Amino acid sequence: MNATKTFLHVEDDPNDTEFLEAAIKQFSGKINLRSVRDGVFAKQYMQGHGKYADRGLYPLPDVILLDLKMPRLDGFEFLAWLRTQSPIDQRLIPVVVMSSSAILEDVQRAYSLGANSYLVKPVDASKFHECVNTVAAYWTTHARTPEIRHPGIR
Repeated sequence: MNATKTFLHVEDDPNDTEFLEAAIKQFSGKINLRSVRDGVFAKQYMQGHGKYADRGLYPLPDVILLDLKMPRLDGFEFLAWLRTQSPIDQRLIPVVVMSSSAILEDVQRAYSLGANSYLVKPVDASKFHECVNTVAAYWTTHARTPEIRHPGIR
C-alpha cells in the first residue's frame, strides 16, 4: 500500500505537536498530517464545520492520534462523541491514544470508549521519534483502514 494516509493529530501541547510533525516529516511513508489543538476543533474538523469545510484541504482522516488531557473537550469526551454520535462511517476510524498518562484507569477508559491503541508518550525525544515511526509504519504499511465517505460524495 503506497497511498497517502491522512492522520489527524489532536493535541493541545505545541511542543508535542512540533515533535510529532518533525518525526512524521522524517518518516519514509506518505502521510498527510493535520493537527488541531483540542477536542472541540477535532469535532469541528470531523463535521467539516467552519474552516474545515474544505475537504480538499481537510480530508477525513484514516487515523486519529488523540491526546487525552486537553481543555474544553478532552480526549475521552471526543472519543465518546466519535464512537456514538458522529456519522456511522466515521465511527470506524482507528484512534490511537497518545497520552503522557500511564494511569491504568485512563488506559481502561480509553479502550472502553473505543480506542484502537493506547501509547504512553515517551519523554525522551529519540524514543518519541521511534514511537511515532512505529505507529506511522503500522498504519500506513501494514494495517488496512476503512474507507470513509465524505458526506455528499457517493
